[in-house]
Amino acid sequence: MRQPITSGKKLFIAAVSIIGFLAVNFQISAAADSSCVTCHLDKEMLKKNLAVQKGKKSAMQSGAG
Repeated sequence: MRQPITSGKKLFIAAVSIIGFLAVNFQISAAADSSCVTCHLDKEMLKKNLAVQKGKKSAMQSGAG
């Protein structure tokens, strides 16, 4: 037979739910305020970083074996 949920258990469940909700919202707002998000979502910066670039070979890579 199931035991009824007491008021102490209800309070505990509510407290854990509220703390979890606040923690998630804090993380989301902290990420939104971060300058990293701004730079990583900038269209021009993305084009520059994802463009194909020919790399220069160093003297150490140019010789045979």
